[in-house]
Order: sequence, then C-alpha cells, then structure tokens
Amino acid sequence: MSNQSSWPPGRRDEVVEAVHRSWWNVDQDLGAGSELLYTEDGICEMPALRMRGREQIAAGYARRQTNGPRLSRHLVSNLVTETGQAGRVTATYVVSLFAGNGVAPLEVGSASAICDVRDELVLADGSWLIAHRRLTAVFVAASNDSIMLQRGSPDD
Repeated sequence: MSNQSSWPPGRRDEVVEAVHRSWWNVDQDLGAGSELLYTEDGICEMPALRMRGREQIAAGYARRQTNGPRLSRHLVSNLVTETGQAGRVTATYVVSLFAGNGVAPLEVGSASAICDVRDELVLADGSWLIAHRRLTAVFVAASNDSIMLQRGSPDD
C-alpha cells in the first residue's frame, strides 16, 4: 500500500466523499444521475449485472424501479484507500445493504446483503470519478430481492 502521507492535504477526504456520494445518490435519488459519477467508459460490476459506460449504468439503475418504489440504504464501512499512479486511487470497503420495495418506513431485519467493494477512481477535471466498481457478495439474505445481487446469474 502506498504511503498516504504524501497525498496533498484533504485528498483522502475527497476520495471518501466520492464513494459516499455515489451511494447517497443511489439511496436518495434512486441512482438517477449516478452515471455522471463514473468516467465515460466506467464499469460497474455486480454479482448479477455488469454495466459499461454511462448509458448502461443509467439504464441499470433505472431497472431498479421496475417493481415500483424502491427504498435502500447502502452503509459504507471499513474504507481504506491505496494510491496508484498520479490521479488514480483504489478504495476498498464493505457495503451493508438494507433494501426493499415500498416507501418509508419499511420493516427492517438483518441486512439484505453485505458486499466487499473495490472502486478504482481517477481524478478528472478536479473531481474523483469511478473508473471501475466491483461488488462481491459475501452474505446475501434469502429474502434479497435486488436485481443487481441475485443469487444466480441473470439467466438462471
């Protein structure tokens, strides 16, 4: 892991903000506009879905609404960063997902899923954008109904 003390002041905070902003967008804006937080050719890989480019990412998040209103909270924890080449950084963390169809307040139990996430971000025009996001499901509840975290492949 690269020494983070060589980062300009506030740089790690900017990366953490970019990660949190992306999940806040999914939770508060249903992912509308989420594609703008990715590079033009950005990749978002989830267990049941792989999206490449802003158009596919926008369409993928729009699919979340096909069963009516969707409520989610993606809780980010254990975030660590690793610097790479100039203007590149990797953020690795855990997302605990609580989600369901409907409107607030929904009943809550245990998490719908717990995923390891690895984001590769690039600095573009003063903003950190996601070049590649990969979610790996670690735990998935039997009641999970996310189209992006299905237990099997989308063709099962």
